[in-house]
Amino acid sequence: MRFSPVLPLPALIAVFAVLAAFAIWQLIARENRARRLSWAVRAGMVVLLLLVALRPGIPGAGGEKATTDVDVFFVVDTTTSIIAEDFDGSQPRLDGVKSDIVDLVDAYPGAKFALLSFDSSAVLRVPLTSDATAVSNAADVLAPEITLYSNGSSITQAKDLLASTLQRAEAAEPDRSRLVYYFGDGEQTSSAPVESFDDSARFVSGGYVFGYGTDAGGQMRVQTGYYDDDKTDDGYVTDDTGAPARSVIDEKNLRTIADQLGVEYVHRTAPGDAPASDVGPSQALSTSNESTGGTTELYWIPAAALMLLLAFEAIVIVRRLRELRAAAIRHGGEE
Repeated sequence: MRFSPVLPLPALIAVFAVLAAFAIWQLIARENRARRLSWAVRAGMVVLLLLVALRPGIPGAGGEKATTDVDVFFVVDTTTSIIAEDFDGSQPRLDGVKSDIVDLVDAYPGAKFALLSFDSSAVLRVPLTSDATAVSNAADVLAPEITLYSNGSSITQAKDLLASTLQRAEAAEPDRSRLVYYFGDGEQTSSAPVESFDDSARFVSGGYVFGYGTDAGGQMRVQTGYYDDDKTDDGYVTDDTGAPARSVIDEKNLRTIADQLGVEYVHRTAPGDAPASDVGPSQALSTSNESTGGTTELYWIPAAALMLLLAFEAIVIVRRLRELRAAAIRHGGEE
């Protein structure tokens, strides 16, 4: 049996200890049999909810697991311009970024991945991990910055975070190769000068700078924090004249970043066929006898029991409300 708690275990125990103590206190304090039954049911709900939160599961069967001595770092521009609608026709550039990240994760089975994003600040979204699914899922939910908070963007905002993340990875496992993929449009709208990724270069074994956008540019939808599947929000970003603003790609800046990192630049215009950097024969795949069968989740069993108890509680509450209503009607009639 394996457990994957949804919260840190000490916090989980503290929360449920309070709930359980309250339920038990009410159960002991009640003298009415029906009320005691209700609180017994609620105590059972607390136990079942704890089991759900612990996420029990059965480990999968053992087998061969692919591994490779490669760390892949994704650096993603999430400024407003990344949703300019000029990728693969009229799709947001961010759609292309997400598609390319998924393809690249598949291209490096057994590698470790990290995901960084930047707009007004740089954030390490996913620390270096061998959980490829976690990285793909984190990339899939990437959203652009809220338009109201946008004060201009710097294409090198993530330079310090990338350098420190690469340095820690190199210190922990110096024999591994480190690949960097930068995703952006190269548009520098910040008044700050464009800085350099030179501090990261000595840690980089390969990678690419992927550029998104067109010379004609694309309009950007206003973002209020609800970037959903249909990409709609509150109209389009406007310029100083009130007309829809357009973001255009700056390939010169993107090529400069590629030169600084010591990697190649590629203009991405449609999903599919994302080039993957050759990591060389020394990083060839190897196998181990670790478990690859995943975990068979069992939290649904206590969750199903919890739903039954909730249904029972709902029936009891409805019945009591009807009794109270009937009593109120009788009391009114007697007056």
